[in-house]
Amino acid sequence: MRPPVASRTAVEGAGRKPATSPLRGFAPPADASGAHGHIRANGGRRSRLGGVRTSVLSVLTLVAVAAVVIIVLARNLGPPEQASPPGARPSPETSQRASASDGPEITGTITVAPDLMGRVQDGSVLFVIAHKGAGPPFAVKRIGSPRFPLAYRLGSEDVMMAGSAFDGEVRLSARLSRTGTAGPAQPGDLEGEHAAQAPVGARNVDIVISRVR
Repeated sequence: MRPPVASRTAVEGAGRKPATSPLRGFAPPADASGAHGHIRANGGRRSRLGGVRTSVLSVLTLVAVAAVVIIVLARNLGPPEQASPPGARPSPETSQRASASDGPEITGTITVAPDLMGRVQDGSVLFVIAHKGAGPPFAVKRIGSPRFPLAYRLGSEDVMMAGSAFDGEVRLSARLSRTGTAGPAQPGDLEGEHAAQAPVGARNVDIVISRVR
């Protein structure tokens, strides 16, 4: 009897090496979700840093605005200027305010005679009046609560009749009214005038208030 012969398939299978999978030894890539999480974390930090910067800038802006408001209020609410003592010279600031406007003008200083200083009351109103011949005043300036000596300015804005030119020669007078009433002088008012007529444009047209109505 012949020995049994192995099948061709079995022999061929025994002679071959086992096949190696092409994916063996290949490590799968790291979980992509970790990388995405890292990116999201960095984005969150940047957003928080941007928010902090915006908050800091907003606070600095508010501080600057508050400082400006405090400075303005301090200037406006500062102590009032002190009254000038009798016989004092007009301050440079008063003189500058008196000549601040452009155009033709008359300027000078008004004082009160020493024997009448005791009659000057708080809340009095000073009228600086210019006349051209007889008739109503040509120009008038009203000054509330004056302090003497007082540097005054009379200009085209003080003309009584709109459209009239501020020119020619005028007589200058001053009246200190206790009631502040315009019109004719009242009993008790203090008055004075410049000695001669003055042309528009004249300087140092001084007036001394020296009598009681």
